[in-house]
Amino acid sequence: MAQALLHTANLSKAYEGRPILEGIDLVLEEGRFYALVGHSGSGKTTLLYLLALLEKADAGEIFWRGEPIHGLSATAAAAWRGQQIGFVFQFFHLIAELKVWENVALPAILQGHSFRQQKARALDLLRKVGLQEKAESLPIRLSGGEQQRVAIARALFLSPPLLLADEPTGNLDNEQAQRVWTLFLELAKDTGTTILVATHNLALAETADQVFYLRRGRLHQNP
Repeated sequence: MAQALLHTANLSKAYEGRPILEGIDLVLEEGRFYALVGHSGSGKTTLLYLLALLEKADAGEIFWRGEPIHGLSATAAAAWRGQQIGFVFQFFHLIAELKVWENVALPAILQGHSFRQQKARALDLLRKVGLQEKAESLPIRLSGGEQQRVAIARALFLSPPLLLADEPTGNLDNEQAQRVWTLFLELAKDTGTTILVATHNLALAETADQVFYLRRGRLHQNP
């Protein structure tokens, strides 16, 4: 059995008194690709935000390599997240004024490095996602699927052990969605990155190593 990278125990969250997540027990092992399936409003995004310490749970515990992290201060949580988590959002969040390769390098720039120092790394990641020829373009020149692949390259820039993706194919057509999903499969296999992707697309999800289903705030292992 692979080592648990992250796991939760009895994680719960409510908004304005309305339960969103209840008693979530989740285990993510190193180097595996997971899909999180649920309809809109089922709590998928909330769960990802809790795992990334972007929000605090109301109850329960989160462990990273067996050590509790749910009690970290905001500053310590941000530092941990910067080192350990890559996050891919549904809406890309690329900076329009920056070239594609500069967008990819941005995580290192925010840590005090210069663009010049990071360009080779950015170009290498763009090659891995099939977009090296777009390196000098601005994001507006890219299709939605291409912009999402740039966002994935950016999330991988600091080589995080865990990549979380929130509905990354939700705004893409079927062909683009399949290409992005295939990229996740290849990344998990080739880099050993643990990946958890939230989606409502069951056909795509079923190609993951394991699928979790969110229904009425609870996590299930069967459809």
